[in-house]
Amino acid sequence: MTSELSKPAKVTARPNKLLICSLILEIRIWNCLLCLETTSNNPKNRKKVMAEEYELDWKEYEAITKYIYTSLGKRDGIKIIGYGQNCKIKGKSTIKHQVDVLTEQFDGQKRLLTAIECKYWNKKVDKDVVMKLAGIMEDSDITSGIIVCKSGYTPNTLTYAAYKGIKLVELWEAGENDNAYNKTFELGTLNINIGAIVSRAVVTSVDFGDKRINVANEEEMFAMHNVILHDLNGNTISLSKFLGEFSKERQRRGELLKTMTIDYPLNRKLLLKHDEGETSFQRISITGHFAKFDKSSKRSFALTDQVWMIMNELFDKRHLALSKSGLIWNLSHPG
Repeated sequence: MTSELSKPAKVTARPNKLLICSLILEIRIWNCLLCLETTSNNPKNRKKVMAEEYELDWKEYEAITKYIYTSLGKRDGIKIIGYGQNCKIKGKSTIKHQVDVLTEQFDGQKRLLTAIECKYWNKKVDKDVVMKLAGIMEDSDITSGIIVCKSGYTPNTLTYAAYKGIKLVELWEAGENDNAYNKTFELGTLNINIGAIVSRAVVTSVDFGDKRINVANEEEMFAMHNVILHDLNGNTISLSKFLGEFSKERQRRGELLKTMTIDYPLNRKLLLKHDEGETSFQRISITGHFAKFDKSSKRSFALTDQVWMIMNELFDKRHLALSKSGLIWNLSHPG
């Protein structure tokens, strides 16, 4: 069996730049993908309700954030150097500060650090979060700061973050009031070519003593396997046993398409019941030939993906989407 992946089809509202990311997400993200169902009844707060079977938690939210920034940062040489509760950086004050995600980039010989804070809250983030991150950045010589949340920011937070140069990002599970909710797109077509040559015996007739039954097609041949024979004591035997022996012998001998009859003498008299009555016999003769059939086939499958999460960078005006298989693309400029 061989397979080939054709050139991806054009996607409606296709993103400007599709970033093909690693399909391995952190922690239990794949479990989340399998059971994800979102609804949205409050677009103002962008509150998203997960399926009852599974709800995203803050640890997985951090893992998704790390995954996104890992993928987006590769082209610019940005690396994740710390993540999670054990990610701590020592400041000039000698205090160790915990940061959700810490990235590193080099500008020549200069090392640039970025601290990313994740807030998986059901309320808007207030300015205190910005103040805390700004203090950590100052104490630890961190160049840039980013706050990622799912429920938005208060007006004072927007103003103070802009003043301190800290970027604000909203990341939420797409809901019914989002334009991209349940949006699917085609990645391409998977063509599968299955090569199969079937070799088997073809039965053309079966003689039960003086009673001949001709076999005209495959359907009739398969029906012959269901024929049951009886002896005088009421014992039964299936004709399928003899047809199987005939098939094995013809394949062993080979000789493609050569018609041959094989006799099977019996050690007792058997009876065949049919529409005209009943026939007794002590020999079965099967006639047929050996043939090869090309059963090759071709199947095509459309490969599709679906929007899962939406990411909105408030100050940079970039609008991104994360698909269920881990693709990230830009929604800001359709085309």
